[in-house]
Amino acid sequence: LPMPQQVAVLDYSADFSPEEFERIAAGLIPQEMENKWFIYLEENILSFHRSWSGCCIYRVEFEQHEGRHWVNIAEANRDKEQYTQTDDEADAKLLHFLICNLLLGQQKPFPAPAGAPKGVVQLHVTGTLFPEKEMDHRPWWKFWK
Repeated sequence: LPMPQQVAVLDYSADFSPEEFERIAAGLIPQEMENKWFIYLEENILSFHRSWSGCCIYRVEFEQHEGRHWVNIAEANRDKEQYTQTDDEADAKLLHFLICNLLLGQQKPFPAPAGAPKGVVQLHVTGTLFPEKEMDHRPWWKFWK
């Protein structure tokens, strides 16, 4: 589904090297039910869709300047029938986590809401489990022996 009319512009700024942007541009195609995100770059816009519903949750527009790729604008879905989150700051943190961990293979900690059971929220939102450092996409049952 396309991004709806109801969006929030996030206070999110970041820049990426050509090598990092190449990895970002490769996106993420879900391979298993546990993969929660379908992420792709079209022209200079990176779109984040939930893999099960197809709803576009985030959209990031990049511009290139002095050899780096800068976030020009980042938007979050605010259609209450598609996405119930309303906290712009939390969305900016989650967007950063998704770019860094799912696309760039980094090991940033999951930005769980205060008081939330971190592992459960991380599994629900990203399809990944503890330990945080292990950000591969193995199904959750393969973590338990």
